[in-house]
Amino acid sequence: MRAQYPFTALLSAAALLAACESNTGPEDPPDEPEPTFMNVAPSFATIQGQRVIKLTAILSGSAAEAPQELVTWSSSDTNVATVARGGLVEGRKAGRALITASWKSAHGSATVVVQNPIIMKPISPPCLVNMTKDELRTPDGGGEC
Repeated sequence: MRAQYPFTALLSAAALLAACESNTGPEDPPDEPEPTFMNVAPSFATIQGQRVIKLTAILSGSAAEAPQELVTWSSSDTNVATVARGGLVEGRKAGRALITASWKSAHGSATVVVQNPIIMKPISPPCLVNMTKDELRTPDGGGEC
């Protein structure tokens, strides 16, 4: 009997080790494949200087948005347009900039064209219209326009 004891102990230890290594519980869900491409919407935009537009990163092959708080944004020319977290692009001066979104290994971009802002300048001095030259006077009754 003494000879059987080490063999029984060895067999019990092997069974215990096999039981510990087997995965009898629920399996972990498979890892989602890492995205390789994303679209940025809109893919092209024209804005005036000092104006803002919001871009959105959308994963390839999915209508789902990338987790916007994890997307990294960059501008090819920060003199023309800057981009902040969340895809907010601000036009700075006239020109063209490529705005790129990145998340994991996925990248996408959009082109933003910035135009000079339209500045409305008042006529100085403000004049009345549809009057003859003799009637043209400034609203305060001063000189001609």
